[in-house]
Amino acid sequence: MLKITKIQESTSGVLLKLEGKITEQWAALLDGECRSYLRQRKSVQLDCSHVEYIDARGIEVVNNLPRKHVTLMSTPAFVTELLQIGGRS
Repeated sequence: MLKITKIQESTSGVLLKLEGKITEQWAALLDGECRSYLRQRKSVQLDCSHVEYIDARGIEVVNNLPRKHVTLMSTPAFVTELLQIGGRS
């Protein structure tokens, strides 16, 4: 399960806290949530400090978010490594 909590929101951005697992089942939810804020022209910060697991679909979704407008924060080392191994264009 992936829990997404809005911690802070302003006219220019939003901070979302992610807790749990970013798996195929929940990756679309994360993508939709982020893109909803991006369509509002808001930057998105993702607090990943409580992410316990990420699968191939989760890696794909996170790597396809526009890093110019989406920032990952407090990402556990294993998640960072998996995201790098997953490749990014």
